[in-house]
Amino acid sequence: MKRICVGVVALLVLTAGELSAQRCRTHGRVTVCERDRDRDRDRDRDRNRGRRDAGPIEFGIHGGYDFEEDGGFAGAQLRFPLVRQLALMPSADVFFDDSPTEWQLNGDVLIRPDALAGIYFGAGVAFLNATGFEEDLDDDSETEVGFNLLAGIEGGRISGSVLRPFAEGRWTNVDDYDAFRLSVGINVPISGWR
Repeated sequence: MKRICVGVVALLVLTAGELSAQRCRTHGRVTVCERDRDRDRDRDRDRNRGRRDAGPIEFGIHGGYDFEEDGGFAGAQLRFPLVRQLALMPSADVFFDDSPTEWQLNGDVLIRPDALAGIYFGAGVAFLNATGFEEDLDDDSETEVGFNLLAGIEGGRISGSVLRPFAEGRWTNVDDYDAFRLSVGINVPISGWR
């Protein structure tokens, strides 16, 4: 019984200390404490941030290496955030050297889970323009439709600037053509950034 009494007294002392530290004010029959007001404001801000703070629209440039064609490529992309962890990313690439691939347009959807700290995954459609898709070895270029699978990681802002680096691996399958590419690049917000 003595332990219970000591526990109750300790709980009352701690509760009284917390109430006095909160700086409560009474307005008629309603008592408002600063800690409660701050907690409610933070909770509402966090709840609304998930809805409206999907992030800015970003423009980026990238370059990398195509392991199928043993050559380089360069391109650009736009990232349109749909909701906090989902974005639409159209992109375009041009290829260098003597490869039959001339250019590629992509329409990908990215998933960026908050728990994975910058790692993202995606999939989408690929429009690949190349010569000699068919076995007849004609010189006519044609455009074929396929799909992309990709994974990447993006870093934080570089030295307080708005530049955000990223690295990405992309696998493209079009007809019987399979290509794996690694690229690095930088994204820059073009709307809604602070």
